[in-house]
Amino acid sequence: MATAVGRAQTTTGTSDENQREPDWTFSESDTDTYHPFETADGVAYVIGVSEPDGDNPSRISIHAIDQADGTKLWTETFRSIANLIVKDGTVFVVAAIHDGETQPNYELCAFDPKSGEERWRKSVERYPRQLLSGSGNIYVGGDSGVNASDIDSGSEVWQSNTEIGDVYLLSRVGNTVYVTTRNGVYALSDDDGKERWHRTGTDVEEVDTSGARESPLRLQSATEKGILCQIGSTAVFLDREDGSTEWSASLDNSNYSEPVLHEDTVYLWGDSLLAVSVTNGSIRWEYDETNRRERRRSVVVADGAVFSIVNRTIIAVNFDGSERWTFELPDKDKYRVSWGDIVDGILYVSYGGKLRALSIEDGAVEWSFQPDEEMTTIAVSEETVLLGTRGELHGFDLPQSIPAMLVEETADFLSSGSGIALSSVLLGTGVFAAYRRMNAEPESEAEPELEPELEYGRLERLAGDEFTETFRVRKRSDDGPRVVAEKRLTDPTFAGEFQSAVERWADLSDRKGIVPVLDFGDDWAELPYYEGGSLADGERPPEERIKALSDANMTVHRAHCDGLVHGGLTPETILLDGDGRGGVSDWELAAVLGEHRDSSPYAAPEQVAGEAADERTDVYRLGAIARFAVTADAPSEKSWTTTDSRSLYGHPAYSPELDDVLSTAMASDPDDRYQSVVKFDDMLRWAVFRA
Repeated sequence: MATAVGRAQTTTGTSDENQREPDWTFSESDTDTYHPFETADGVAYVIGVSEPDGDNPSRISIHAIDQADGTKLWTETFRSIANLIVKDGTVFVVAAIHDGETQPNYELCAFDPKSGEERWRKSVERYPRQLLSGSGNIYVGGDSGVNASDIDSGSEVWQSNTEIGDVYLLSRVGNTVYVTTRNGVYALSDDDGKERWHRTGTDVEEVDTSGARESPLRLQSATEKGILCQIGSTAVFLDREDGSTEWSASLDNSNYSEPVLHEDTVYLWGDSLLAVSVTNGSIRWEYDETNRRERRRSVVVADGAVFSIVNRTIIAVNFDGSERWTFELPDKDKYRVSWGDIVDGILYVSYGGKLRALSIEDGAVEWSFQPDEEMTTIAVSEETVLLGTRGELHGFDLPQSIPAMLVEETADFLSSGSGIALSSVLLGTGVFAAYRRMNAEPESEAEPELEPELEYGRLERLAGDEFTETFRVRKRSDDGPRVVAEKRLTDPTFAGEFQSAVERWADLSDRKGIVPVLDFGDDWAELPYYEGGSLADGERPPEERIKALSDANMTVHRAHCDGLVHGGLTPETILLDGDGRGGVSDWELAAVLGEHRDSSPYAAPEQVAGEAADERTDVYRLGAIARFAVTADAPSEKSWTTTDSRSLYGHPAYSPELDDVLSTAMASDPDDRYQSVVKFDDMLRWAVFRA
């Protein structure tokens, strides 16, 4: 077992933080507090609480708010709400119906997310604690087991045996619904609700079950790999199919947070932060700082690190157990904390009367906001940060994708300070022509033409370099004609290295953003055909190149989180589909063949010196690609390697603001570069477009 080593930088909130104002604020006179709860498809679902006033009882309202501008789409009011989820294009609410004389009854209601129109409602059993959606069903768990209803009609699909007891947690994987009750963990068939297996604490070997009644076996997370449970001070991993015990790990005391399963590791915090192998239950490392101890704090796992709040300190711990950074929150006990939302490399936390946006790279405060009212909760989507307070709901717009911003807000952007600085990037690049095309009247439909007889085999040469050529090929298959890209080795001297590299690349084919290998042989590899070509192709506006590059950045970042380095990134390795989304190609292969060619103008200085590549090498190469993306000029070794880039300022598509970001990414010393791709991508998108 490893322990954390070293201490990282500690930051604190300061008065000179970059203060930001909301982009919009929503408020109604009859609502006392707002609690953002859920976001989906551009709509924020916010719970509004109206406190009792004289003869008027308290009320709970669900407000559907347009995230773009804070406009109210609809409101539905209830006496009280037991649960709410937004799934599968429907808003599901479990509401309590009071008649004033007896205990409340409960109804499950389904609403249209855009209009608020009620689709159906039905009575459900008492105390419905859990809602779950999937496979065309909505599942309700309460005091009488689990009920499954059809999402579209509300009609009952099945009802579990009520003897399983009160339901406290629901999860679903494949065709099985997993349930936690006072009697342990149940696996129910998703077809009819019948029991497949049942496990209690007494069924788990090597566990002290003397307190099983007071501390039953509890489901924590159900995944394809297995079922993570906890009983007292022991974490237990069960086989998903039959419930047999795969392993158990004693955690010394029962005051641990709920375990979080991420890929092949379980993370949980008690007296210390533990990383437990999901394969055999062994403790991989322990982060244990004596001045950080506080029990039962939840953890969040994202972007290569584990985050938690301990004693008013936000702690970021890397996947190897080393401390990345800490952030000291103000000592104000009366404030509640709302935290844990991480989007695009930013962690959002509200505490001490202030909302802060922290970089997950180093804990630096990107911006903050201090409302006049007491804060409640926050919710973050890819478009908006929502902050609830007593009396108001505030919305903060997050950066749009670059092409969307250029098309939708070109006029306003070019009149801003940053827009003036970047106007040279936009003018003459085709963005305005694209805007006109998108808003032009549709062309009249041409008469359909007879489909010509298809040509098979090699159709055209797509690309080539010293060692490979790539062709567009049409092949026959059982499903009809299929167009693929065929990459062939032209120098048989490297056949062994080629095949070995392609084999390793093929192992990565199921990863998001990585161009998959469909088939391969000794000197060839078959890939999907990307109709958008590569980032190296000319006549592509800068905003399209940067959008595709940002996609590639995220793919490379995810690979880095798993210990993978590309080492051979060039514009030719970033392929674009028909929608302009970027995929990263030539994993393993580019680096292997790069060892046999003259230095690439995109190579980092350490590669030119013959040193090994690491994550910072990829940062350099992505920075060089970004410079190409905004200038459209292929680099030359003489001008590209110099640190003085002032000669580029005269280029019609280059600006000093961009140079600040790209010069950091392309610093000669790897230690001076952005230390992660996500930080580079964040700065590339934010530094220029943020006012």
